[in-house]
Amino acid sequence: MIVIFTITSIYFIKGIYHDQRSLRTTTAEQDVNKQQAIRISSTDNIDMTEFISCIDDVSVEPYFSKIDPVLASHRNKSRDPSHSELSCSPPDKQHCFRGVYDGFDDLLKLAQQHGDDYEGLHNRIAVLIESLILNPGVPLQRDNDHQNALPIMLKLTVHRHKTYQPEKKSTFQELHADYFESADYVYTAILYDATPDNLVGGETALVNFRHNDNSQGDDDVTFGLIRSPDLPREKSEDPMVLTDGLIIEPKPGRLVLFSSGGENFHAPMAVRQGNRPVYHFWFICKEHVNK
Repeated sequence: MIVIFTITSIYFIKGIYHDQRSLRTTTAEQDVNKQQAIRISSTDNIDMTEFISCIDDVSVEPYFSKIDPVLASHRNKSRDPSHSELSCSPPDKQHCFRGVYDGFDDLLKLAQQHGDDYEGLHNRIAVLIESLILNPGVPLQRDNDHQNALPIMLKLTVHRHKTYQPEKKSTFQELHADYFESADYVYTAILYDATPDNLVGGETALVNFRHNDNSQGDDDVTFGLIRSPDLPREKSEDPMVLTDGLIIEPKPGRLVLFSSGGENFHAPMAVRQGNRPVYHFWFICKEHVNK
């Protein structure tokens, strides 16, 4: 049985409440410092979608001062045109999202048999993303009736198969937002390949921006990744602590989908033992191909 997490259940677990002004909101009675990242284990069987507000630019306040201390200097904080301008979302359904879905073993089989350049695989994933854009709240379809559907809005731009090997580096050294790094990355798909039994590490971390209403009624923003005050910036040990976000463990056939703007800063966490093979796919909207 697949465990279905809706946006409501996620907020219940984390004790937070939705506010249309922001990605996530806490109240004055809640202690922001006690927020905990949610770990999605490889033993879980999950179908989770979270619809969130978009962030187009973190080079300005209130975001800059929160993310600058933990983001590598070569990483971008915005891009022109903005991610929202290149979104496929209809005006009445403007939203960004992230989701984690188990049970897509058929997609993994296609990738393993035909390679990551197989058009049929690209089409399947594009249709799934389009479903999130056009039909928010409707569970992703896994039945055969949708296997031959063609995407109407999305075009694949980049695909690859990559194997992450153990290396000594900070866990969050590669923190980034995909669209800020490349205009070819408007929507992102991650499909985990078969993982060895001895794998340690290699999770995908998604970090939350959160708006917090303080006791004076003012609005303050926190970022769910903080730098430990005990370690200097240049140390090789992990100087970062994830306090608010998702930690997704690799699992064969697990599919991660998200909009690629500043609302979904993420990082491949360091592999400590074994290796972590994964497929990546990026898409743009067909109507914006020449922009």
